[in-house]
Amino acid sequence: MEELIQKMEDNIGIALFIIIVFSIGLAIVEFIYELYKKKINKWRLGEMWASFSVFIVAQITEKFSVIGFTAAFYFLSKYIPWQVPINIWTTILCILLIDLLYYWEHRIEHQVRALWSYHSIHHSSPIYNYTTALRVSFIDSFITWVFYLPAILIGFHPYVVLLAVLFMLTYQFWLHTEIIGKLGWYEKVFMTPSQHRVHHGSDDIYLDKNYGAVLSIWDRMFGTYQEELHRPTYGLTKQINTINPVKVHFIEYANIFRDLRKSKSFKEAWNYLVKHPGWQPNK
Repeated sequence: MEELIQKMEDNIGIALFIIIVFSIGLAIVEFIYELYKKKINKWRLGEMWASFSVFIVAQITEKFSVIGFTAAFYFLSKYIPWQVPINIWTTILCILLIDLLYYWEHRIEHQVRALWSYHSIHHSSPIYNYTTALRVSFIDSFITWVFYLPAILIGFHPYVVLLAVLFMLTYQFWLHTEIIGKLGWYEKVFMTPSQHRVHHGSDDIYLDKNYGAVLSIWDRMFGTYQEELHRPTYGLTKQINTINPVKVHFIEYANIFRDLRKSKSFKEAWNYLVKHPGWQPNK
């Protein structure tokens, strides 16, 4: 097994290098296209810089969270009396499971305000390009790993689980662009930029739709699929109107704190945390 994992690590290193080069290439092509279309201006550059600043902070803290949940995965796996063998088919099966778990993680993050508090950062940009993909809270990776524990409990090797999570997260980068249109039959099974643009839309018809990461079939199965009918209005239903990375990170926490302070009971305060974003008590 150790030899097999070593071979997988070697191949993953090559794959990651290719993916990084490809992603940088896509971002450069997109930037050139936006320059050609004269979409680049001071306001747009400010939003792009805000996303990049958030990304830098997340990268610094992510190292600690990754070490933590990797250790947790390996520790827990020692107490699982069964193990799924490692091969190409079980790895694909693990990727499918992780993608399904991500769907429910993502959906819950949109429905529970305490989790929306960090996920809303990713949705806060009023523009949509590859820098938007970078706008992820530094808190995210300290929490989201919990949703993938079922894969460990089933008996998948922690390394395979981490590989599946990495693949699932990496796949999503190319979805954050307006320069790629609809992709026909491919969209019947896989997530595409068109479908993910819908997810980032704040229009009523687009709210809480298309939660999938790699596959679009989960949204079709669970009733959250929405086709792109018109160009979305990006950002939150109530725009934050700031490019200050500190405010971008903490503005929703300030909003929650404000609501908790005005709560008239423990139940009301609890509901502000666990109900959907925008919940208000009956008058």
